[in-house]
Amino acid sequence: MRLWSGLARRTVAFSVLLGLLTTTVVAYFFFRRGSEAGIRSTTHFLSSALRATYVPQCQAAPAGWSFTLPEGLHLVAFDASQVLAPGWTAAPDTGPDPSLVARLAAGEEQPIILYFPLFEGKRWGGAVLMRGAESGPCSLIECRWPVTTVRLYGLRWMLLAAVIVASLGAALSTTSVIRPLLRRLRRLHRAAGQLGGSSYASTEDKLPDELGELSRVLDTAHARVVADAARIEEQKHALERFLSDVAHDLKTPIASLQLSLELAATAPSEEVSGLLVQGIEDTVYLTSLVDNLRLACQLGEGVDPLAGDPRAELGAIVQRVTRRLSLLARRKELTLEAAYPDAALWVRCNPTMLEQAVSNLLHNAITHGHRGGHVVAVLEAVGAERFRLTVLDDGPGVTPEELERLGERLFRSSQARRRDPRGSGLGVAIVRELGRRVGLEVAFVPNAPHGLKVIIEGPCAPG
Repeated sequence: MRLWSGLARRTVAFSVLLGLLTTTVVAYFFFRRGSEAGIRSTTHFLSSALRATYVPQCQAAPAGWSFTLPEGLHLVAFDASQVLAPGWTAAPDTGPDPSLVARLAAGEEQPIILYFPLFEGKRWGGAVLMRGAESGPCSLIECRWPVTTVRLYGLRWMLLAAVIVASLGAALSTTSVIRPLLRRLRRLHRAAGQLGGSSYASTEDKLPDELGELSRVLDTAHARVVADAARIEEQKHALERFLSDVAHDLKTPIASLQLSLELAATAPSEEVSGLLVQGIEDTVYLTSLVDNLRLACQLGEGVDPLAGDPRAELGAIVQRVTRRLSLLARRKELTLEAAYPDAALWVRCNPTMLEQAVSNLLHNAITHGHRGGHVVAVLEAVGAERFRLTVLDDGPGVTPEELERLGERLFRSSQARRRDPRGSGLGVAIVRELGRRVGLEVAFVPNAPHGLKVIIEGPCAPG
């Protein structure tokens, strides 16, 4: 309502002032031109009558003759030789109008001028300068006429009509322009206040102007806010589930590690070795889980594995990971072997992230393998510009239905959960996500007659 009151008040005031100004200016020029044209058309007749009646009186009178008619016309005689002489100046309120003298000197036969006392401060309504005689003190006669009440009365009516017309125009513009504009603004204000909420209602303003464009921008912003809110809510629930799973996965190895250490502190010497082996396995699992959590957070925050154009030598990574996990494989009575070419195979990827991905694959194969089984990592060149890394195990493998879901965040097969309650499915998901980020192909296929084969293939990079 404040906007409506301010706009309406300003619109009315400005329209009235503009109407008055326009009407006054137009009336001034047209009235002046029209009056001059009317007076000019009767000047010849008037000048003949004045010369025939009053010039003889003027010539018979002493110098400085003047005469006022009953109708208010005032006649003043002047000597043309003096008035038109160079350097002549008119006396205030006595001499002829200088502008009329200048026009007469320029060749105009009977110059006429109209005065507007309201604006010019004159006490006459107008004047005309005409020739009275060939020479002498009556050679120029200036006829002045007073301001008539008819002109003032007409001027008042003209101004009153201007006020009325301007007020009607202001009212019409307020009704036809300001009110619909404010109605649209109120709808936009209401929609903006409900932006992103369930009660949001589009203004559906289809007009091709700035307010219509603003309405469409609000609709787009509302859709984006709703989509972002839904995505954030989904991420929140996913994070809660993830933290719950991680807390569960941490609880089991920590409790197992604590129990192994407590038993080792009081157990006979022949049992300490087995308890320490169990503690080592739990420690390796915790280390791997923490590294995966850190890497998952980095990928989730948008850290680019290719930032700075990094290089990683894949053969050295396979060698380090195999050496680091060999003790765990022996404790689980598995054979861990690796084969890689003598020539270096370079890959465009962050070395730490790539090493964690390779470690995840080998660690999963060892964790889910059978006693007496085998885990093999084979790195080979495919042509001159590509490589292939294959990780094989002869464990129980996964069903065809579960094979398609390997690599999904937090997914673990039912057999994997029965064999080892620890784990969150995060390691394999990181392998797939990292491969997607750096342009590597990751495939999970059965390893006949039983087991799992993971194949990572991609382009080599210059060292």
